[in-house]
Amino acid sequence: MRILFLFLTAFATFSVQAATDCILEMNGRWALNPEKSLDPEGLQYEILVFTNTESVQRYAMEFSNGPNDNGTLDWSAPCDGKDHPSPDFPWSDAANSTVAISRLGDKSEFVVQKEDGVLTTTYTRVLADNDQTMISVGRDAAGKIVWVRVFDREG
Repeated sequence: MRILFLFLTAFATFSVQAATDCILEMNGRWALNPEKSLDPEGLQYEILVFTNTESVQRYAMEFSNGPNDNGTLDWSAPCDGKDHPSPDFPWSDAANSTVAISRLGDKSEFVVQKEDGVLTTTYTRVLADNDQTMISVGRDAAGKIVWVRVFDREG
């Protein structure tokens, strides 16, 4: 009987954790801090507005890489570590793009992007400074760091 009780308690704890894979502390408005970022693409303006639920990551994005490279994006995907159809990213024209979001810890996540089943980009997002700073480290398919973007919480 005790073993059954321990099993059920452990299962309930696991089930609760599995339902809360998105990081709710990311919710809010984040502005790129280009002075703190290392971005060879020269991204100078990016705003992210997260409205995560316990199981789905959602954000709206505004960005500018230059006078002829501006855009917006509304994005959402489950935080379950599985590949899901990816929204139309302005920088990807593959018909079969996917994204997978996995929670690494209390304040970090790992995102995998693929095109036609082939890994293209990964990035790790980490909250720091009492949830006032978000750091995004992007890597290409070979694992080489291609950007380190630092965002400051607004408001």
